Amino acid sequence: MAERISMRRQEASQERQSLAGGTKGLTAILVAAGMLAVGACSTNPATGKSQITPLMSTEQEARAGAEAHPKILAAYGGAYENEKIGGYVAGVTARIARATNQPDGPYRVTVLDSPVVNAFALPGGYVYVTRGLMALVNDEAELAGVIGHEIGHVAARHSAQRQTAAMGTSLLGAVLGAVVGSNVVNQAFGLGGQGFLASYSRDQEYEADMLGVRYLAAAGYDPYAAAGFLNSMGAQEALNAKMRNAQHDASRNDWLASHPATPARVAAANTHAGQTQIPAGQRERGRDAYLKAIDGMLYGDDPKEGIVRDREFVHPELGFSFKAPPGFTLTNTSSAVIVQGPDRTIAQFDMGRKAAGTEIGQYLAGEWGKGVSLSALERFTVNGMKAATATAKVGEYNGRLVAIEFAPDRVYRFLTGTLPQAGTRYDAALRELVMSFRKISAAEARAVKPLRIRIVTVKPGDTAASLGRRMVYSDFQAERFRVLNGLEPNEEPRPGAQVKLVTE
Repeated sequence: MAERISMRRQEASQERQSLAGGTKGLTAILVAAGMLAVGACSTNPATGKSQITPLMSTEQEARAGAEAHPKILAAYGGAYENEKIGGYVAGVTARIARATNQPDGPYRVTVLDSPVVNAFALPGGYVYVTRGLMALVNDEAELAGVIGHEIGHVAARHSAQRQTAAMGTSLLGAVLGAVVGSNVVNQAFGLGGQGFLASYSRDQEYEADMLGVRYLAAAGYDPYAAAGFLNSMGAQEALNAKMRNAQHDASRNDWLASHPATPARVAAANTHAGQTQIPAGQRERGRDAYLKAIDGMLYGDDPKEGIVRDREFVHPELGFSFKAPPGFTLTNTSSAVIVQGPDRTIAQFDMGRKAAGTEIGQYLAGEWGKGVSLSALERFTVNGMKAATATAKVGEYNGRLVAIEFAPDRVYRFLTGTLPQAGTRYDAALRELVMSFRKISAAEARAVKPLRIRIVTVKPGDTAASLGRRMVYSDFQAERFRVLNGLEPNEEPRPGAQVKLVTE
């Protein structure tokens, strides 16, 4: 949760939006069929297929991409300022671009300073990968496959096609929604349903997969690398579900990811690779060069924006921490901290501002929850800080609002939600979450150190369990190590191989 981005954004938006307005923004915009325009047919230069000519021109796409670029930077914490990594990714992008139908681009690649696993490309050639994704990637060919997939979206003009299919929504909303596909980002920028409406279709995702594999082969990489990374994405999502005691459904989108890794997509990517008639393992993977490039890279959250350590969130600059209950996971975004638990139990933590003289209960009922039908308003204290809580129906959830007065003009807030069928099963856990919120000392703040990716060589006798214990985590150590390094569930690291660890 970034003070420099999200706090300023929240202060501005809270003056004009109540909680009710925010939830209404999640409602999808329905466009009448009569508003859709049918254009002439043309041949897509990337796929060779006939398609309805997009109503957006390439010049409009470029302008849309340029307009969206600063918003992407804001949503993802800005660019990751590391010349070694930035130059390396630019070189891989240039190599892939030369294998496309638009070898001269132009393409502008940015490594985003975000722990979220994501990659996307905007019209106009803006290509993005997060350092979170780079931590999960295991070799240069996998990175090239990701970039090839995203350039495939641009070359096939998928954003323009989605805008044509979504006449009546904003152009910027269509572009951002299509490439980011995250409700967190959509809420942060008030795009609401526009982003969801414009998300890439199933067919477009498969088409971009096909193009990505084609570009890999043409650029001299192992075309099977694309499926390898999709497998890693699936393994990461499955582990995330396991850590919060949730059932993992590989066919569903992770709500924080724009590119879900499904078994069907893995199978399709392998089929495309087989069609190149290049034997698996016969082409370049570039593992050593890739691991050398990311050695020392920041992993997880930047301490300036607060960090997640196991189940605890600590913000050393703002001076507070809280801890999720067992079976819950934390995800730090630029606008909020998301807490996910079993049975789709969820909570959002963020910050608000109030006038110094406003009593905390009045703030909750009259400002944050204005326009919402609140029940059972109560005042209480959280570790010496005044607080107020009330319940409300929020969409399909039984919601609870909690506001904690951290300072006379600063409020920290939890919005929790449980599904009706869960009853009161998770009430105690969510109360534990709220009551764990506390101020930290200056010494505690100074003790917070960033995490880094460190590359080590596997020694004889090393196992996934022993190497996992060398990382910073207290649970799921071997599982985390295997997922990070692209190993199968029971696979052991090979002596002499280089592997990734997460350490301070």
